[in-house]
Formats: sequence, structure tokens, C-alpha cells
Amino acid sequence: MAGKVALVTGASSGIGQATARLLAQKGYMVFGTSRQPQQHQADGFTLLRLDVTSDESVRQCIDAVLKQAPRIDLLVSNAGYNQVGAIEENSIADAQAQFDTNVFGTMRVINAVLPAMRQQGGGRIVVVSSIVGLAAVPYAGLYSASKFALEGLSEALRSEVAPFNIHVSLVEPGTIKTNLTGRPPAHPNGIYQAARQSVLGWLREGVQNGPDPAVVAQQILKIAEALRPRLHNIIGRRPKLLTTMKRLLPEPAFERVRNRAFRIPERQTEPPQLQPAPHS
Repeated sequence: MAGKVALVTGASSGIGQATARLLAQKGYMVFGTSRQPQQHQADGFTLLRLDVTSDESVRQCIDAVLKQAPRIDLLVSNAGYNQVGAIEENSIADAQAQFDTNVFGTMRVINAVLPAMRQQGGGRIVVVSSIVGLAAVPYAGLYSASKFALEGLSEALRSEVAPFNIHVSLVEPGTIKTNLTGRPPAHPNGIYQAARQSVLGWLREGVQNGPDPAVVAQQILKIAEALRPRLHNIIGRRPKLLTTMKRLLPEPAFERVRNRAFRIPERQTEPPQLQPAPHS
């Protein structure tokens, strides 16, 4: 790997930090990114400022990398966050912000890197998705939708750039021990509270007890080294089982299994109290 250059977005903690550190240990010249790099410590790699929601910030970051390195062999697009809450509890602005970071941010960085990869004759792009991009989690619908969007974007991109010797892959982990916390909904509604809290409790336990981000970093390294990397790379026994059941089970049966797995109540214990209609 000596001499190869990698760019890892969202490298101040979690999966991005573990990936940047591992690639550096394996001989890559690594540039990680953070919105506030001065507040974080890089271990064996250079940490640059990047706000993926800004076209200008993306341009400046890629220019900074190419001034210090002759090429970009590997892009790991990892920057993102988790917007929680029922769909009805979130605003259009919440949805736009979620997609601006998770989806359009990924697209901005990819589009900025592709010209350099074509000019140098090839490269690798790894997009960090999630199991929720294959099987949606209720009460994290916006986050799931953003990951579903990344799945489609990456599948299309893979075919588009293959003629230029650029390989595109996804990694799809389950819950990982990171500091990925959910942003609360803009308009919380009491009728969803019990179910939402149940699902978020499952998510918190999964994060606390989940595998270390190094597991995902190892998979990304395998993709970077593979002769013919796959598009889909599901990480973890339970995520693989869940996607297999979604593919094989009848839809009602899968929904029951998913609801039990994510602790989603089948129905409310008591109907919500309806407010009387105002007198005209």
C-alpha cells in the first residue's frame, strides 16, 4: 500500500477515525476530515477541515489534498448523522438537512474526486451506508431514507465509472459502538412517544454493546485491497440474517420479525385521546 493516498470523511471519531488510523498503519498517506479539525487529534494521518454541505468547503478540501499528494487512490465517504423520530414528527427542513449531509454531501465529495481519479487511471470509492439502508427502521425513517438513497446512488455510480477503472462499494454495518447520536424530532407527538422510546432504547443498547468501529475499518481495507470488490458488503451476523429474511419471507411475516427485533409495538395499548372539534 506504500505510496497510496486515501481521503476519509468524518474522521474525527467512530468508523471514520478507525478507518483513517488503520489505513495509515498499512502505509497509506491518509487525509481525514472534520468540520472542526482543531478540536480533534489525528493518529498517524492529516486532519483537514471539511463541511460536506458546502460546495466551496468541498472544493477547498480536495484542492488541499491534491496540493500535498499526487493523487487520491481511495475515497471513504463516511460523514453523516442520524435524525430520529416518526416521519410525522419531523419537518421538511429536518429531511432536507438529513439528505444535505448524508446524501448530497456524499455526492459533492464524490463529484469533486472523480476528475482526479479518471486522470490518474482509476481509484476506489467506499460509501459507508448501513443495514437501515436495506431494511428501514421505523422512528429513524429519515436516516433510513438517506441510507436507501446512498444505496441507489452507489449502485448507479458503480456502473457509470467502471469504464474508468474506478470501483465503487458500499459497507452496510449494523449497530456499531460509536458516538452517533440521534437528533430529536422537530415536532414530537405524544402518540408516538412510547414506540419511539422503545426503538431508541434498542438502538442505544445496540450501540453500547456493538462491535468496535475497527471491524468496519477492516472491511474497508479488504475492499481497498480486493482485485474485484463487491458492491454490497454487509457487516455482522444479525444484519445478514435480517436482509436474508427480508428477501425470503412474505412481507407480513418479515414485518412481524422486524418489529420484534426493533421492539416496535404491534399496536398501541390504548387509543390516543381525540380532542373535541372546535365549535364554529
